[in-house]
Amino acid sequence: MLAIAFFSGCNTGGSMQNTFYSEVKSVNKLVLAQMTISKMATIDDLSLSEAKGLKQSVAAIGDAMKIGNRKAAYSYDTYMRAFIDLTNLQPTDVHVDESTKTITLTLPAIQTEYLGRDAEIREDHYRVTGLRSEIDAEERANIKEQMNTALKTEVEQNPVFRDKLSLQARGKANTYFSSLAARDGYNVIVKFKES
Repeated sequence: MLAIAFFSGCNTGGSMQNTFYSEVKSVNKLVLAQMTISKMATIDDLSLSEAKGLKQSVAAIGDAMKIGNRKAAYSYDTYMRAFIDLTNLQPTDVHVDESTKTITLTLPAIQTEYLGRDAEIREDHYRVTGLRSEIDAEERANIKEQMNTALKTEVEQNPVFRDKLSLQARGKANTYFSSLAARDGYNVIVKFKES
């Protein structure tokens, strides 16, 4: 996914280096890739062994004596994207070699950010039978917050999500800037600064 806008024009009144630098920098924030991460969790009655404190222990004993089953599964999606902040681009990051018609472009490091999450959780499974109580809005809100916390912890501790997104963004940046330079007959070498 590319969310960008470039102003094309003839290369008159300035060097190719200045023109290319100005066009690239004017984008400000170049969004290159997006990823959806899904998280699922289940709600079940609290067992006596998991209960903490007297109140939870009494509730667990009461649930164990009720007839029927009570189980539900919920999921939701969180969205991440990879982008380059081109406001940090410097004129020295663009080098044009007119003899080989090559532009070497050193881009700022690829960054990732959370784009948002689904407002509501999806109910993937729901079964309440016998004398069991329905799963209420408070329980659903609690499970959503637990899923959100677990997902963010997982993303922070496991680099595979950000690595995959960054790799995809690098490929799209290479393709995009190569096609941008090609319109004026140049080849481009894209490099990235380390974060």
